[in-house]
Amino acid sequence: MSLGTTRRDVALALAAGLVIAGCGGGGDDDRSADATPEPSSAVELPDGVTLTEAGAEVALGKPATVGYPVGEAASAITVTVSSVKRGKIADLGGYVLDPVSAASTPYYVALQVRNDGPDPLGGAAVPVYGFDSTPAYFPPTKFAGEPYERGAGGALPRAFEPGATWKGCFVLLVPKGATLQSVQVRTSDLTNPVSWPVG
Repeated sequence: MSLGTTRRDVALALAAGLVIAGCGGGGDDDRSADATPEPSSAVELPDGVTLTEAGAEVALGKPATVGYPVGEAASAITVTVSSVKRGKIADLGGYVLDPVSAASTPYYVALQVRNDGPDPLGGAAVPVYGFDSTPAYFPPTKFAGEPYERGAGGALPRAFEPGATWKGCFVLLVPKGATLQSVQVRTSDLTNPVSWPVG
């Protein structure tokens, strides 16, 4: 059973001239997953691919491999959360924010996704979420208007064949009074999310 509740997506209206700088550089963490992976999966795994145990905690900068069914496609993906940086709400000064968002704290999550096969996953959402101290899990913020190079998030490329790799940066808005506890990957193939603790 998954812990916490989910919050609705937060869409921010774009005003001209904003550049979000938050995903450059790397992050280090001494923690690592110490459980022996013994997962089951609905995905037909290619030879040599081993899944990370559901519910595992993984150190920042370390990869986790999970099954990811999307419609009629199903592949293993390896996700690496390379850094998580706390920003300031002033970073979003060029956006129109509702009162709750305006009191929130942005966190910038840089990550990499690799398609380990067997199916293509072009255009699929990146199944990454934030998990805070309230406790609640929630998706990255969606930005209205033209995408930006930093903090733009988005889906996987239209052509994302086995062996392909994609890098991106997402913005997680954590409400006032709460702290970000972890970045999570959640798919229907996982009984519990895989987490990268940050607090």
